[in-house]
Amino acid sequence: MESKQVKVDGPLLDFLLESGHYATRTRARTAIKAGAVTVDGQVLKIPSAELKAGQTVTWQSLAARKSVKDFDLGGSGSDSSKSAKAPYEVVYEDDNVLAYIKPAGMVFASPKPQVKTSFTAMKSWMSISRPKCECIQFVNRIEKESSGISIIAKNLVWRKHLQDHWQHFQRRMYVLVEGHLPADDVLFCFNQEEGKKKRTKHEFAYRTMRATPAHTLLKIEAGFEHVPLLMSGLRRQQCLLIGKGKEMPDPLGRSGLHLFGVDLVGPEGEVIKVKSRVPQPFLNLMKGGKGPKAEPNWKRKEAHGEERSGHRPEKMQSSSRTDRPQRSEYSNEKKHR
Repeated sequence: MESKQVKVDGPLLDFLLESGHYATRTRARTAIKAGAVTVDGQVLKIPSAELKAGQTVTWQSLAARKSVKDFDLGGSGSDSSKSAKAPYEVVYEDDNVLAYIKPAGMVFASPKPQVKTSFTAMKSWMSISRPKCECIQFVNRIEKESSGISIIAKNLVWRKHLQDHWQHFQRRMYVLVEGHLPADDVLFCFNQEEGKKKRTKHEFAYRTMRATPAHTLLKIEAGFEHVPLLMSGLRRQQCLLIGKGKEMPDPLGRSGLHLFGVDLVGPEGEVIKVKSRVPQPFLNLMKGGKGPKAEPNWKRKEAHGEERSGHRPEKMQSSSRTDRPQRSEYSNEKKHR
């Protein structure tokens, strides 16, 4: 850190350009707005703020500044431990949580120490690269044949909060099926609850991302606990979830499920949106496929035999033409006269 006392009144940005050795005004302004500059010990984020003579400005020296790698959090003890690459792709990290992508075919967690799991690998890596973490505990589970976002909590408060409210967080999945569904619609699913005679109806909104002659890639708002319901709803539409079950088609050697989005809410109301990309095996299978355009609602209603609102039936239109009063012979004769 470098400090200097203000000798002449003037804007903070001008002072930092002159004394901080920043190459451009943009870099100096960015440093101020990022909270890297303090005035008399107080962070000041307004570049145009007026400084008075006698005040002390402190900023980070450019010579001491090092390039910080992505997700360099948790208080690593040495540069060598910071540079160690994570065993799996890390898509989000802050002081409380870390999110990584668990690949398909890898066991997520196991009570048996001899079993290699994705969580064990991440925990070993974090214990070296993030030694100041209070604890390293997983929040959600993902089945072996599937992939998706796995959350690790860095303290007990966040772990308990996230696990207690996990079912209420919005989650989104990529679902790969054999067969086709109407573009951008709602999937209706039913289940029979104990002690109830009537079945419970569930609705899952989805978007059709791509479609080939054999397969369809969907984006559905659901979690892994909804998979049994989704499978029953897909069967009603003559679609099969690939890789899920012995009798299901398995062109990829894995399931057609990937948890790509989770919207977390922290103990203090913090909103964290975690996203990931489409798995490469999904893209390879859907190569050449196109995203079909959504069918208009009025067209769907006509397909189901419903009348389009504000639209006259053809019969009425045709009858309105034929029912017009014809000119009498007398009027025609009078016209020719």
